[in-house]
Amino acid sequence: MPTDPYKQAVMDHYQNLYAFAMHLSTNEADAKDLTQHTFYKLAERVDKMHDFSRIKSWLYSTLYRRFIDIRRKDKRITWVDPQQTDAQQTAEEAVSHSSIDHQTALQHLMSLDEHLRAPLSLYYLEGYSYKEIAQNLELPIGTVMSRLHRAKTALYQKLSKGEGDTAS
Repeated sequence: MPTDPYKQAVMDHYQNLYAFAMHLSTNEADAKDLTQHTFYKLAERVDKMHDFSRIKSWLYSTLYRRFIDIRRKDKRITWVDPQQTDAQQTAEEAVSHSSIDHQTALQHLMSLDEHLRAPLSLYYLEGYSYKEIAQNLELPIGTVMSRLHRAKTALYQKLSKGEGDTAS
């Protein structure tokens, strides 16, 4: 009995797509909205799709494009979540000057521009190859490699400078 392609896509890709949205947006509500929007778009087009072997790439590309569209619209507005700010301060206070923990590294990752954060998150946190990242973000592979290099360099600089540490 053939499986409904929409349900199969949700079962196969929802968790990883949501994790990618969290890495991009750094906000649970926004990540849920991005993921929901992506599957809504899939529901609108599932009958028109003929090649489901590329559904994973289509989902990631759709989510990323939506994130960029929203980011462009909100560029002039700075949103501050008081709960997130308190959590960041608590995490920063917990980190000693001589050590870098997972939370601090993640905070620095989230502080990168989204065009650098997206490929870095897909590569290190999701385990995708350069080719898969290029397909998912609809970028040439050389651009992916360049952005990964720049992102790693920026992240290394932030971590080695100890940006965000409150200890003196």
